[in-house]
Amino acid sequence: MTRNGGDLNEIPNIFTGRVLIVALDGWTDAGAGATTAATYLKDKMLSERLLNIDDAEYFDYLRQRPIIVLDEHGDRDFLWPSIEFWGPSVESPATKNLSLYFLIGQEPALQWPYLRDEIREIVEDREITAVIMVGSLASEAPHNRPIKIYKNSQSASVRNAYGLERSNYDGRSGFLSVLGHAFEKSGLPTLSIWAQVPHYVASMPSPKAALALVNDLEILLGVSVDHKELLTSAFEWERSVDDFIEGDEDLANYIAGLEKARDESEAEEMNTDALALEFEKFLRQNEGDGEDKKD
Repeated sequence: MTRNGGDLNEIPNIFTGRVLIVALDGWTDAGAGATTAATYLKDKMLSERLLNIDDAEYFDYLRQRPIIVLDEHGDRDFLWPSIEFWGPSVESPATKNLSLYFLIGQEPALQWPYLRDEIREIVEDREITAVIMVGSLASEAPHNRPIKIYKNSQSASVRNAYGLERSNYDGRSGFLSVLGHAFEKSGLPTLSIWAQVPHYVASMPSPKAALALVNDLEILLGVSVDHKELLTSAFEWERSVDDFIEGDEDLANYIAGLEKARDESEAEEMNTDALALEFEKFLRQNEGDGEDKKD
């Protein structure tokens, strides 16, 4: 069942055909949850790199410094900030009516309108049919509870099919939103998926958030990948956060408050859902009563 009570089997799957997943490191990637999830899924799907956008006009090397890497012989090279476009390879596992593409990299620092148009042309050339924007945000959430996932869409077709709402956010924007807006204007169905990351550890990688996003993407797309590596990393991450807060009484008390608030909120949601189910049951049991009385 979906959250709004619809049967998943009855929902027309908009996210078939050539689907693009977008995740960018930066402002919209707390704990690197989004880029880790997209990269994990990209690797498991055995994708191949089709394009690499590393033009200096899009990146500020004082803020996004290149990284020195050493090969097996000790020789060094540089990894420059870039955005990579990936697609299915001849080795990619067969997926019914689905070809997955990925746009993964660093959020650009410069010339956003020009890069937006360049990416839009790439998407049009590849005949992409739908886009999923993946992000993670720092939130007042406890690390030892399930990661919450939120979805929204500015596309009416997606909202109607999946029972979603549009985002009412009004404020500063990331390049992810700029891209999403361009895709929507081009008529592409778009969906945004966000994972909550505890703000007190948002600066460290969060494989638990990445795992939650991968799970959600699998359900949406109807694919399945091996979770073993992410599961192990998520378990180790949670234990490391436990160690991090041990001995810090103030932080421990704060997190206990977050746990209590989450548990109470979920209990209230469960009660609301139970009442809704009882009401639906009542309506079904009393269908036709009015007609009988008329007779």
